[in-house]
Amino acid sequence: MAAAPTPQLAAQTGDDRGAIQELLDEHAAAYLEGQEGPFLEGLSTDSPAFRARRRDFLAWSRTVPFASYELEADWERAGNLARAPDRARYRGAEDVVISLVEERYRIEGFDERAAVEEYYLTFVKRSGVWRIADDSDLEELGLFSVRHLWDFGPVELQEGDHFSLMRHPCGVEGLTCVELPANLLATAEQALAQVDRGWSVPWRHRVLIYVPASADELARMIQATFPLDNFVAFAYSTYEAGDGYDLTGYRIMLNWEQIQGRDDAYLRSVLAHELLHIATRPVTGPFVPTFVEEGLAEHVAQAENSARLSFLEDEVAAGRFDGELPRDFEFLTGDGTDIYRSYQEGLAAADFFAERFGERRLARFYLRLGRVEFAPGTSAYHVGRALERTVGSNYDNFERAWADSIVD
Repeated sequence: MAAAPTPQLAAQTGDDRGAIQELLDEHAAAYLEGQEGPFLEGLSTDSPAFRARRRDFLAWSRTVPFASYELEADWERAGNLARAPDRARYRGAEDVVISLVEERYRIEGFDERAAVEEYYLTFVKRSGVWRIADDSDLEELGLFSVRHLWDFGPVELQEGDHFSLMRHPCGVEGLTCVELPANLLATAEQALAQVDRGWSVPWRHRVLIYVPASADELARMIQATFPLDNFVAFAYSTYEAGDGYDLTGYRIMLNWEQIQGRDDAYLRSVLAHELLHIATRPVTGPFVPTFVEEGLAEHVAQAENSARLSFLEDEVAAGRFDGELPRDFEFLTGDGTDIYRSYQEGLAAADFFAERFGERRLARFYLRLGRVEFAPGTSAYHVGRALERTVGSNYDNFERAWADSIVD
């Protein structure tokens, strides 16, 4: 005797999954082609606010040069996330499903492979037809759908030799007008040249720079769980779930509220720092600790600054140096002084490595460490193994020698 499926499991049938995926295919195709009618046809009328947001999303992204755009429900990773309150919210629906949906898109001239973002979409079935009802029903659980720059307002592009700058145009009601220097892209080219002097590993020299209108907008875009007051920029990338550690969709996002008013030299160092992160994204791995990532980026960005470690020198003189390499959480927590101290210690570690073993071995160490994808052991263990294979040291000995070099 065959049992009838319970309401919450009804959409787990192949027919319903197929219908939902067909809906997503049509919705994505309409978005890519800029067809408002078919795009809105795939949305239910349950939430006028959601429909309005999606209409704006379509209109505000027309200047973005998409090469491809796809939506795909990932049933294996999450299944149906709808709870009883979610089903009760959509009265009269034959079925309600909340699914993890991957958004895959490429921007022409920049993305060789698709950036992969995530939506948590609510689907409702009425009269046998599935439609998208919302993308924010699970936010109270900390499950947030992606938000792009073009979710917040129109986007204008400024093209350079190796960069495309995306920002909101001034004069848009409700958005702060971010006044950018006219030579920003020229400064980015100078930063790129600095990175090439300090990092010899080949990488794709095509980078997107996003400038959100506010720190709040930036925080929502990167789904930050920490205040952004102490951070001026981010090297952002997306992660494609699978068997390996695969990062795509590299972007630089500027926190302009923390940069405005600074001189060109400061902006150049910020961009060089973030560009080094972008350059290493294709060869990084899950066991590369933050002190290596940030230390290397500062090592390249501050190479021409003879006073780059003056803050740490003052900390040592004041007895505030503990002789330990900073741990990952120390780059995010604490006040601005604590966080900056961690960056300085990472820079000092990279400088020490390069001075003792050379720039080529520093790059070789990073490549070997980044090569490890998913394996047993802690980050410190894998750092130690990479040190042993490149310079014949281990984690504890390197840390001790580095600390001694600073105190001496």
